[in-house]
Amino acid sequence: MMGNKGLDKILIIDDEENVLKSIGELLRRSDYHCITARNAAEGLAMLQQEHPLVVITDLKMEKAKSGIEVLEQAKAIDPDVVVILYTAHGDVTVTREAFHKGAFDFIPKVVQTHHDILVPVERAFKYASIVRENQLLKSQLDLEEEPGFFGAVATSRKMIDLFEQVKRVAQTNANVLITGDTGTGKEVIARGIHHYSKRLQESFVPVVLSALPESLLEGELFGHVKGAFTHATADKAGLFEAAHKGTIFLDEIGEVPVQTQPKLLRVLQERTVRRIGSLKEREIDVRILSATNKDPLELIQQNKLREDLYFRLNVVHVHIPPLKERKEDIPLLAYHFLKKFRNIGLVEVEKISSEALMILQEFDWPGNVRQLQNAIESSIAVATYPEIRAEDLPAPLRPNQRRVFVDTTSELDFKAAKDQVVRAFERQYLVDLLDKHNHNISKVAQIAGLNRKSVYRLLDDLNIVIRGRVQE
Repeated sequence: MMGNKGLDKILIIDDEENVLKSIGELLRRSDYHCITARNAAEGLAMLQQEHPLVVITDLKMEKAKSGIEVLEQAKAIDPDVVVILYTAHGDVTVTREAFHKGAFDFIPKVVQTHHDILVPVERAFKYASIVRENQLLKSQLDLEEEPGFFGAVATSRKMIDLFEQVKRVAQTNANVLITGDTGTGKEVIARGIHHYSKRLQESFVPVVLSALPESLLEGELFGHVKGAFTHATADKAGLFEAAHKGTIFLDEIGEVPVQTQPKLLRVLQERTVRRIGSLKEREIDVRILSATNKDPLELIQQNKLREDLYFRLNVVHVHIPPLKERKEDIPLLAYHFLKKFRNIGLVEVEKISSEALMILQEFDWPGNVRQLQNAIESSIAVATYPEIRAEDLPAPLRPNQRRVFVDTTSELDFKAAKDQVVRAFERQYLVDLLDKHNHNISKVAQIAGLNRKSVYRLLDDLNIVIRGRVQE
């Protein structure tokens, strides 16, 4: 949805023909679509007719309005237009006035070469595209349908192709191995495959294999009979039996102990399970989806994953790219999560400021979509206006603002302001710990120096959702 250099226009206003020509040629060589005007009146008329994304104007032009006046009138014509001013003479007072009146950037005029203008123009063009996209996303906020796949939304070609692939695969009965970094949404894709399959009316059983202690793993997967081991006081069906006729999702397949893998392989080959302590084979009709955040071929080389098991699981391979490789998806994802969490804070949040959206797009998101979701949720929780502003974003996203922000312009007394800061800290602290330790409450409690009951109370109070709570 981002603007296209070749289609969106940049207007250049300058009364010096040689400057106008040289800047225009430079930007055209960089694939920008440029239009030019030789004075302010001509430039403002073109702004009304051509609707450029960015305006670059000289600050001082002979027998014409100043660049500040052009800035003011341009903003009156189109409040969202991005204006860059340049001049041969620096003036701190004028610069301050320009920024106060809405200039995006203020750069020196270089007589010999104009190559230094490319960086601020690129940034201005990106910001202008975000402003336009932000308006569109805000207008679509309350629409029922979003472009995507079962809760996963995207506009990038990579993800659109992936959604089409998994919709086709869903109609088959093939085993699917889903790979991707932590937080990319592997379980969402797995649930979507089940949703679009012929097994929709049957159970979807997710299993986070790393959350099951090795001593209990086989019993949980395959079940056991009474007396099979200490505390086995009754027969118990395993998770494979629970998924009969439906779908089982084996998350973090690379964490299955090597000694358990042959038994898992046998289930895949024979489509039968034998409960621990029993001689009876039980037939199962289960579709098997699995996932890992590691390279399965490297796991095979490290002797952590059997090659024959890998081939059984990997009938169809689906790889989810990290968010940093598809940043064009970030605005849509941000508004998707805004729609989901807009009412959790003190005010109902209706939009994201263009400055905040630009920060979101420039961040590399090591925690991927899950980290973005947490950032939007956290921002809404601390927001004091109906929009997420740059200062509402979590500190790691704001490299120059690594403190908890307090809105000093709002009419909060000391205690209310302090409570706002403390609540924001508690939320971010717990969300980060949960992400880092795969929502293992025992581990979170240990690191935080709290008991489990206190952690659960805080999570409930802060409306933080716990993944895999029953598998804790």
